[in-house]
Amino acid sequence: MELIAIDALTLQRNALAAPEAERLAVFGEAMKTTLAPFWEPFLRWGPPVDEAVDPALQAARRFGFYSPEQDIQAGLAALDRFTATGTWPATVAAMEQSWAALAPAAHGVTLPAVRYTFLLGDPAKLDARTDYYTGVGGFPGTVLGIAWPTDTNLPRIPAVMAHELHHNVRFSYEPFMPQQVTVGQYIVAEGLAEAFAAEQYGEAMLHPVTTILNDEQITALLPRYSAALNEQGFDVSRAYIFGDWAAQESGYPAMGIPDFAGYCVGYRVVQAFLQQQGISAVAATYLPWQEIAAGSGLV
Repeated sequence: MELIAIDALTLQRNALAAPEAERLAVFGEAMKTTLAPFWEPFLRWGPPVDEAVDPALQAARRFGFYSPEQDIQAGLAALDRFTATGTWPATVAAMEQSWAALAPAAHGVTLPAVRYTFLLGDPAKLDARTDYYTGVGGFPGTVLGIAWPTDTNLPRIPAVMAHELHHNVRFSYEPFMPQQVTVGQYIVAEGLAEAFAAEQYGEAMLHPVTTILNDEQITALLPRYSAALNEQGFDVSRAYIFGDWAAQESGYPAMGIPDFAGYCVGYRVVQAFLQQQGISAVAATYLPWQEIAAGSGLV
């Protein structure tokens, strides 16, 4: 098992800084080759690919990767901010630190080589409620972070990379099968990933979606989540994670769930379990979700 770093920020800079007539070609080549593992597996989760349009460019648009189709000077200035704050070295350090802390091989968990990268995102596609940064780590073997730089998200990028690497490890221990995944498994996975990130970087670095609801709102939701723990299926489960805001766009049913509620509930459940059991998020990574949910005393 190994970590393989892919410096996408340099690839994006090369594309934006290329002669105007060559920019899209340079970007497209990087997308089709070096960056392909970070978008090809996810195309099946969205609308059908338009055969008349370059699939790499479609992927960049769909997933909000900053490309030469956006403002060139704004993109270069954003990349300069990442350089000035050492974002890429911090990403590498976060991945290495998190990998060492999780020690999957020591827990009998085998992963493929994990390729990871960090990309400049299109601010028009990123959500202000998420402070314009997010990540993807649900498919073991790849971890992606993406952001448009802000004063508040720049110091939090290592924590989001830790969160996404945790998903790689967790879903190698307890596989995420879209048709079989339950609400309970999903909220515990998100709660564990964020608890691990907080363990590594402190609660001040929690992602905004984890704190978007207050204690009273979370407490009011707990009985509903408790009743739904064993409900199965990707659409049902992600409705409880993301809430109603993305239901129409993503094709799952709106069920009167507040935005990003599953992240808040999952974090609360996992933290309750860790405190009651006196163990770390790392140790809990290698426990079944049912044990964590039941042991939390909340659901």
